[in-house]
Amino acid sequence: MPRPFLTNMEQPLRKRTTVQIAHYPRSKLNHQSRSAEYISTKDPGKALRDPQIAAIFRYYIEHLAGWYDLNDVKRHFGDIVPSCARKNSLLLSAILAFAAASQSSSFLKKDLWDVAESYHLESVQALLQLTEDPDEFRTGETLAAICLLRSYEIISQNVSCQNHLQGSYSLLASRPAGLETGLLGAGFWSYLREDITVALIEKRSLMIELSQEQLPPSIEGEDDLANRITYLLGKVINRCLDQDASPLEQHEWRSLSDDLDTWRASLPASFEPISSPGLYGQSSFPGIWTVSGWHASSLQYYHTALAILSVAEPMQTTMNTLQQIDRMNDFEKKLDHHAVQVSALAIFSNSAPVWVNSFGPISFCGPWLRDSQRVHELIEETRKWGSKTGWPVMSIVKSLARSRTRG
Repeated sequence: MPRPFLTNMEQPLRKRTTVQIAHYPRSKLNHQSRSAEYISTKDPGKALRDPQIAAIFRYYIEHLAGWYDLNDVKRHFGDIVPSCARKNSLLLSAILAFAAASQSSSFLKKDLWDVAESYHLESVQALLQLTEDPDEFRTGETLAAICLLRSYEIISQNVSCQNHLQGSYSLLASRPAGLETGLLGAGFWSYLREDITVALIEKRSLMIELSQEQLPPSIEGEDDLANRITYLLGKVINRCLDQDASPLEQHEWRSLSDDLDTWRASLPASFEPISSPGLYGQSSFPGIWTVSGWHASSLQYYHTALAILSVAEPMQTTMNTLQQIDRMNDFEKKLDHHAVQVSALAIFSNSAPVWVNSFGPISFCGPWLRDSQRVHELIEETRKWGSKTGWPVMSIVKSLARSRTRG
């Protein structure tokens, strides 16, 4: 199994500004695949003439690119990335590693796992060469490859793998990538959503600091609204889930809450969920759905941020016992409401990109569900989504199962 390679352990995480590829045995990098089907991507055109490689490549385009384009109206990962991969060997090998691993996990095809591992190793070799030239390294195509390889690591190992996230941070550290256009900007927002997912599952802060400069300066389309709530949730996570952070002051809590209120008030009517009871048969959750995946994911992020702030809200020391009881009851009702909304939006989305993006919010909010029937249904749905996407969901399922006694 490939081990960590994009790391810099000599500096604090938030201080990383250079990429070091370490702790990866050279013998591994020179290892030729055990799979007889391995064809190098050094000549992308030649590789894509192979039927199996072409099939894996098309699987990415048809089934996986949408994970990254969830909030991207221009579909950079679905349209631009495949086109670039026809000439960029790193990008092609990253696509093949991720897509083969996804198919291997979803369909239990061992031979595809060997293929995935081979292209992951080839990607490492390409990244090693690119780090010799920082200017050449910091491109949208390289960042897109890092996002894809990070997904490979999640699917092939476990959700805690952070190697490419660390490399991504080093890649992005020189200037605010959130203001970039094109593939570099799309890669930044995709990377941030990936980071949010893992942070929510592990109940910790993000791998990166978020500055005001990274906030979209203006709202020109619905995708900008989706990116804005992504930024706001990241900001809430960094302030509230940092294990070394001090408790929120009242003015900080109010400022974060006001940001969320302002975002919610700015939404056009198109973001409002449609209520269709019985849409997919019997369900213990309200039948709410949206016309676009980014509507669902944005509202999930909004409810997740509110749930975190509910937990982080400063307590009034002047409350008596009965007032504290009322506050606790209200607190649990709020968290249950946010959990119901997050879960229902995922269940009725019927969308793999929404499911994948939901794993973080569900992991954080789901355990607050108070109805044991809803918990059971959410566990079954989460298992189904994991099976269909190849995502490792056992840690989420176990977290939900522990909460079942709350009902």
